Amino acid sequence: MEPFVLFEDDHLLAVNKPAGVNTHAPDRLAMEGLHEWLQRRRGQPLAIHHRLDKETSGVIVFGKSASANRSLTEQFEQKTVRKTYIFLTAAAAPSKPVQVSSPIDGKPATTSFESAGNYGRFALIRATPETGRTHQIRLHAAQNGFAVAGDALYEKPTTPLPRLMLHAASLELRHPQTRETLRFDAPTPAIFSNPDWLTAAREFRSLLFDPADTNACRLVSGAADGFPDAMVDRYGDRLLAQWYAQPNPALREAFGDQKLVERSMEKQPTGETASPESRFQIVENGLKFLISLDAGYSTGLFLDQRENRRRLLTSNLRGKTVLNTFAYTCAFSVAAARAGAIVTSLDLSKRYLDWGRDNFRLNDINPEAHDFIYGDCFDWLARLAKKGRSYDMVLLDPPTFSTVKKGRPFSAEKDYAKLVALAEPLVKAGGALFCSTNARSLIPQRFLDAIQRGAPRARRMQFATQPFDFRVASGEKPYLKTVWAELD
Repeated sequence: MEPFVLFEDDHLLAVNKPAGVNTHAPDRLAMEGLHEWLQRRRGQPLAIHHRLDKETSGVIVFGKSASANRSLTEQFEQKTVRKTYIFLTAAAAPSKPVQVSSPIDGKPATTSFESAGNYGRFALIRATPETGRTHQIRLHAAQNGFAVAGDALYEKPTTPLPRLMLHAASLELRHPQTRETLRFDAPTPAIFSNPDWLTAAREFRSLLFDPADTNACRLVSGAADGFPDAMVDRYGDRLLAQWYAQPNPALREAFGDQKLVERSMEKQPTGETASPESRFQIVENGLKFLISLDAGYSTGLFLDQRENRRRLLTSNLRGKTVLNTFAYTCAFSVAAARAGAIVTSLDLSKRYLDWGRDNFRLNDINPEAHDFIYGDCFDWLARLAKKGRSYDMVLLDPPTFSTVKKGRPFSAEKDYAKLVALAEPLVKAGGALFCSTNARSLIPQRFLDAIQRGAPRARRMQFATQPFDFRVASGEKPYLKTVWAELD
């Protein structure tokens, strides 16, 4: 069971939502919300009956069955669900319990508050809302002189905190089938005791990943984690720090006792491929991959594609044919092969394809049962089409910029539609086309338009961006854009 799951059966799913994740996506081109992410992971619809603000952590429950949804709707409407929140405030806590009744957006709203002790320089307050209006606890707390710490909307703190210090601590309801009373408790966040940015970054990832299943992730994602000039990726027991300016002394000190490799983002990668002797294993979605931190930024795995590899891994691909272009070390290929597909991996580098074969073997998949093609992907797409080849799925994840045959440059922003047009004839009717780019200047709608121009047969296009650990700061946009399209 995932670390964030508090309870799950055939009817209910209760989870501990990390702060910084929306309950649901604000629009179809935004980063996934918790709701969409959980639905995709479980492969079934989940019903939302209450929400938490993006910056609020804690208990949220989803309905998994028709009977559960009827029961939860009734319980929330009749206000028999008991919700308890805790929060920190830099102000003095109320000396005795207080009930606040103040309308929000013209609707009645009532919240009870009581002191619950202290956390260092902060007072801890317990809040029990009797109604569920937008920002109810935050607004009522601010109106009564004990605003939630870190609340930039209602408190405007002079010293920014890593997150809003508000946590949905517990939720009590009746089980829709057994009618027994259930109480779901989310542990008090570690950041309440140690309100620094690195604690927040570590705690966020600890809710998402079980190290036995996935031990590689982005641990520090720039400004979103409080370190604007740094990225830190975890690969098993080793760390790769990428500095955009000078090395960050606080991070250096925090990770000083770990295996830390440092890179300057101002220097161009050497383009070298790591020797087999320098490689070590990590695990992602239960699959094993070989990684090296000895050759620039070519570690062997693009961590931001984790959710797309998971989608392949959990798909029914038995007996299906998959063409993975720009295959690199064949991570997509391994996921598809494990799901039962017969995979063709195409890349310009023989060394990376050999690395990919090693990844196949590492997962007890015989590479001899699959194809590996060395050569220019643009050239080979045309050649395969001429040969009348077709596949159930074609994967396109080209570099943002590259030089193709005869020295012609490729730019994802300008030329993606042309690439899609080369791939479309290779996709069988009813097959799937996966398109991906990390070109920051290519906005989502233009990316979708390029795919539609290149593949007029494309229907039911599903858009997604980067995974939760690749956090995005306020005012920033996700750089990764991916589309799964079904072709007529």
